[in-house]
Amino acid sequence: MYLAPKPLTYAAIACLGLMLFVAAPPVSATAVTLNITNANCGLSCGTVPANTVIGTVNLNLNAGGSVTVTIALSSKFTFIVPDGNDINVNGLGTNVSISAFNSSNTGVAGTFTSPLGYSSLNTNTNVGAGLGTYALTLFHVTDLYNPMQPLDFVQFTITNNSGPYTAQNLQNVAMAFHLGNCPSPTSGCNATTTGFVGTGPGTVSTVPEPGSGALAIFGIGLLGAGVFMRRRLGVGVVIAS
Repeated sequence: MYLAPKPLTYAAIACLGLMLFVAAPPVSATAVTLNITNANCGLSCGTVPANTVIGTVNLNLNAGGSVTVTIALSSKFTFIVPDGNDINVNGLGTNVSISAFNSSNTGVAGTFTSPLGYSSLNTNTNVGAGLGTYALTLFHVTDLYNPMQPLDFVQFTITNNSGPYTAQNLQNVAMAFHLGNCPSPTSGCNATTTGFVGTGPGTVSTVPEPGSGALAIFGIGLLGAGVFMRRRLGVGVVIAS
């Protein structure tokens, strides 16, 4: 005759699973935020004082090793579209693919749905204006269906065709943009002062996330706890001879 394990055994399984879950190392999601500054006076120091922060770039490392780039500008500025706008990137290589290239009116997550395009991916572009050479350029960015100014919120995913990016890659990124001032956002900007501006030093944030192994251990703990409760309540216990 088979004897069911004692309730104490189930309790031990549950406790062990929960202890292992707590001890399991978490998987960390890494994000880097870069400030867009006018350190090179590309928009004219008379209009924008040097070192003024005029926007941010958020770099998020995705689970598969790609990076989602989200660019947000102050409402006083805009990307220059469709004439001559470029997005320049250092630190992420040149053998890349660009996807999910969209804009948003508000910058709120989930609203980047207006598709953007670019004429070519260029390499080793000399931006000038004291910013130097950038390894990768999304050349002549355009709004495909609804050309608009101001264009303040842009997002795209960049994938390294040579292998996944790491958290260290994010910390080496620098970017530059062709922007214009936007004195009248409600009436289409009419930007008269333009220039290339770059990013300053970034800040890194790491958010702990439970790894798949830890979640599996946690599941074992919950299973043991459930069986233990069923035994204590006398529900569904079968002893076969």
